[in-house]
Amino acid sequence: MIAVGCDIGSIFTKAVLMDEDDLLASRIIRTTGNIGREINGLIQDTTAHGGKAAADVEKIVITGAGAEMAPRAGIMEDQITCVAAAGAYYLEEVELVIDIGGQSITAIRIDEDGDVANYMRNDKCASGSGRFLEVISNKLGVDISRLDQEAGRALSSVGLSSQCGVFMESEVISHVNQGIPRQDILAGVCETVANLVVSQGRRFDGVAHYTITGGVARIETINAIIDKKMSGQYHPFPFDPQLAGAIGAALLADYH
Repeated sequence: MIAVGCDIGSIFTKAVLMDEDDLLASRIIRTTGNIGREINGLIQDTTAHGGKAAADVEKIVITGAGAEMAPRAGIMEDQITCVAAAGAYYLEEVELVIDIGGQSITAIRIDEDGDVANYMRNDKCASGSGRFLEVISNKLGVDISRLDQEAGRALSSVGLSSQCGVFMESEVISHVNQGIPRQDILAGVCETVANLVVSQGRRFDGVAHYTITGGVARIETINAIIDKKMSGQYHPFPFDPQLAGAIGAALLADYH
């Protein structure tokens, strides 16, 4: 089956074109205010990039925080179900998927059948999310695409004492005013975010295998810290981890 999966996130909207479990094409754009128009254009662009015509696409499945804003674009599917489906399908041994998205960190426990057994989400505070990292990067004059590279140049890691996004931002500004190098500040931010992720992941006991998805999973500095502190073996998601929700949506097309 040729299917398109779309994940409308708070910061980025992602689309994939898949033939069964074969990823043919993918596209990522920033989410704007006109989701209805941009999702249609994104679907067309992704389909064309994959060498297919609109008539070739049998189903379109939409997920993500903004899915309800595009009700006519395709079949609606829960985001947690989509992320779990992607993790379970490509990494059969994985028991936990930690999704670090634009607004929250979600730990998803997967049962032996590959279904969602339980999940926990820290959506009360934006600390640790992609949005938080983007704000902090902007405060330090660093494009978020260079965050990993800049943090890797740090000579030391300047810790943050708070786990609240607002207070963490204030601490970062204070460190800047003290003349602390931004690389050291970013290294400290990465460590704090990693600690938040580990805390969320540890809420589920007995996890031997896990993976990390979402845009923040692109940041190797954060992944490396998580890998050192989490119990269990880390399995990298086989595609761009930011695409996991969209890939899971396309995989679930067979069930609709």
